Amino acid sequence: MLFVDGTPRPQPRPRFVRGRVISCADANAKRWISAVEAKARELRHQGAPLKGGLFVGLDFTFPAGAKRSEGEPHLARPDADNLAKLVLDCLMRAGMIDDDSIVSQLMIRKSYGSKPGVLIYLNEDRRSSRPAPHWID
Repeated sequence: MLFVDGTPRPQPRPRFVRGRVISCADANAKRWISAVEAKARELRHQGAPLKGGLFVGLDFTFPAGAKRSEGEPHLARPDADNLAKLVLDCLMRAGMIDDDSIVSQLMIRKSYGSKPGVLIYLNEDRRSSRPAPHWID
């Protein structure tokens, strides 16, 4: 399990303008990618890359404010799947996992809280019949 501090960002997608590919990765997205990869590298140094049958739980927390209270579900963009894709790609680049195809169970939650970031749960389990763990509140 690891926590990455900061406001979660989605996977940047290339855009096409007049037939040319334009990157849409802004400075905030680049900082978020660097932070996730750095934390994954720290954890990676504790052991070998994780293998197949992997459960990944991603608990994204966005800053709470005057209009949003702590624990309230985050129902706006960015989309949960785009947030997860960025984290899984960072885990691959950091050498934590060989390929994101080894993820057999993926649980994503988005909510508001006082400490923005993502809590990443990883559980290597080759028995596909085992149910995914529940969120711990």
